[in-house]
Amino acid sequence: MRSLALLCVWLSCSLLLAQTPVVTFAGETMRLRSASVTPSGGQFNVTLTMENDNADGGLPTSYRRWWHCQIGNLNPAGTTLVITIANAGYTDVILPVWAQSTNGTVFSAYTRCPLSAVPTQPSSTTHRFTLTTPAGVTAIRLAKYFPYTVTRKDAFVQSLVGQPRLRSLSVLGNSQQGRPIHRLVFTDGSVPDTNKQRIWIHSGIHPAETTSYFTCEGLVAWLLSGDPYAEVLLDRTILELVPMANPDGVALGNYRVNANSANLEDEWASPYASPEPEIVALRTAIASHMGTLAAPGSNPITVLLNLHSSHNVAYPFHFQHTANANWNPVTSNSGVIPIVNQIEGQWITRFRAASPFVARGSTQTSSAGAPTRPFVESMMHDRWSAQATWTGAPNFERPVMAITFEGTYGRAADTLTWNTEADYRQVGAEMGRALFDYLGLQLTASVTPIGSPCVSVALQGSLAPQGNAYVANLAIAGAPANALGFLVFGFANPTVPLPAPWQNCLLRASLDATVTVPINGLGLGQSQLGLPAWPGLRVFAQAVVADLTQPVPAVDTSNALELANDY
Repeated sequence: MRSLALLCVWLSCSLLLAQTPVVTFAGETMRLRSASVTPSGGQFNVTLTMENDNADGGLPTSYRRWWHCQIGNLNPAGTTLVITIANAGYTDVILPVWAQSTNGTVFSAYTRCPLSAVPTQPSSTTHRFTLTTPAGVTAIRLAKYFPYTVTRKDAFVQSLVGQPRLRSLSVLGNSQQGRPIHRLVFTDGSVPDTNKQRIWIHSGIHPAETTSYFTCEGLVAWLLSGDPYAEVLLDRTILELVPMANPDGVALGNYRVNANSANLEDEWASPYASPEPEIVALRTAIASHMGTLAAPGSNPITVLLNLHSSHNVAYPFHFQHTANANWNPVTSNSGVIPIVNQIEGQWITRFRAASPFVARGSTQTSSAGAPTRPFVESMMHDRWSAQATWTGAPNFERPVMAITFEGTYGRAADTLTWNTEADYRQVGAEMGRALFDYLGLQLTASVTPIGSPCVSVALQGSLAPQGNAYVANLAIAGAPANALGFLVFGFANPTVPLPAPWQNCLLRASLDATVTVPINGLGLGQSQLGLPAWPGLRVFAQAVVADLTQPVPAVDTSNALELANDY
């Protein structure tokens, strides 16, 4: 009996040991200094100690803001984990995210943890929460916020190959560790580049500020959606996107720096002296588009968006630079010249109008980093916008609207739920619409007369905007009083007009649909046609009128109208 009891104890201890959770943090984007797991009753105390970017002890505490790990060997019946995040460099309360696996290999998409896991803060550097894993789950991945990997970026970029609005996919340069820095260029190639404005957007200078990547994904999805506003934007602009400016930092699990422990945003203070390959790649591409004061580029950048994420702020926001009428690069370099402040305000207004989420945020002011001015916006302002020979004679170039947009880690637009990847993909689509509005673009459609009436009936038309599309108001004139009228609609205009079967009149529209139109005592008839928001849609309309008061009904055909969506 004694041997049997000892065997039972041994089996129980072995079972307990076998089910003790195991923490690992060697995967892509993962970062911790250490982890410990201690059984406590029916649960486990898990301490995750945060580490500096690159394990570089010389970096500021405020850079230590990213953690991400995997916890395996969980009991399939469910495991309760009391998790302590130690050595944290952030103080705001953020509901973590997790992905779940039943085999330790394939994981679900990341979602916010249950609301019961909203952390408490025993100290300024400690966050604590409790999680109980669902039945069947044997491993979880756990992170401060939704992670984004180089692998995901590469797959996203490759998924766009062959899209008709993607002009090019290129590599601006390679990171310190040899990873490509991709650039995507979107425009409508069938429209000449003459007078197109260039938009430049980059994200991920700070690698774990991941709201920026989801915003990029949403913007691209909108650009390629066929939305008429997107089509017009691509007709009138060249939009360049660098979806991940600091791939080494992402792969290494850094929050703020690259593989050299450099905060790349600071490098903009002296961009042409920077040795960092990521900045060399970005500055070279930007300068190639801008040209020089004496010889501006053919399509210089007029809008530059620098995408980031921010702690300790509730909702997405912009940094608007203060206006300085006496701006001087040496004696008064705080802020920006007034016109730049003004167009920044116009952009913010448009973005807030397009996005309920962005409208929740409050604009913050910035001196543009004076006196060192360590932002890409400062470079664009100081080298081009603030120079009289740029905006003045002989070239009269536009000042650059360059601004930082910050996502946040907390609540969604409804103020109640916690934000998700989907919220920022929606922000990306709304950013696209805001660009359309900021640039003063308009949806365009046209009515073009074709041919002449057979006898006397004329078809006239005008267009009125309605939502995302147009309504065509059509009027038949010159018909016999109280005649029988029809409108013929077709998607084709015959190269050689067809003779109508009833007399020597011509049909100028394929017979795809007809609508009866009453003709009044004055020989007038009216109808409407909604033009769906289909880019490039062409519809041909023609009136056919029969005078039934004659012994032999007389039939007349009008001129035709081409109703077109010019986007």
